Amino acid sequence: MRWVALRMQDAGAQAFTLHARTRTQMFSGAANWDEIAEVVEALEIPVFGNGDVTSARDISRMRDHTGCAGVMVGRGSFGNPWIFRDARALLAGEAPPAPPGAAERFTLALEHARLAIRLQGDSRKTVVEFRKHFGWYTKGLHHAAELRQRLFQVESMAEAEAIFQHYLEPVAQVA
Repeated sequence: MRWVALRMQDAGAQAFTLHARTRTQMFSGAANWDEIAEVVEALEIPVFGNGDVTSARDISRMRDHTGCAGVMVGRGSFGNPWIFRDARALLAGEAPPAPPGAAERFTLALEHARLAIRLQGDSRKTVVEFRKHFGWYTKGLHHAAELRQRLFQVESMAEAEAIFQHYLEPVAQVA
């Protein structure tokens, strides 16, 4: 990979991003962060690393391991946009923010859904495509499997919102 990166730099690239997993690996196996470190050492331009980054701690570990200028987060941010806030705090040496609760997750999921509708139109296709996002936003919640099962059947965003409200009702009654 080093020679490709050097050729890109020589051709005028201003930055280089390396996903440290081979094409044949696809989403299996481990990303080779040592390759990112080798490219960082070889180039004069900023190098961004990517691969196996699913938490704020992974972002910090990659920066420490490779010396890269920045970290590109892909699938690790699906349903977890808080990864960026948490990484910023970790890298600044600050205490980690409290993890988002169900209400915060649902609020952001619905905001995300509204943006999808605005961009793609209020159609069944948009709702069906968005179901997977609801699954990601609910990961790790109490009774998440049951919640996802219901969300994967929604035909409208209003239906998803009602499911979220129903899920939160016992929390509201306890408070």
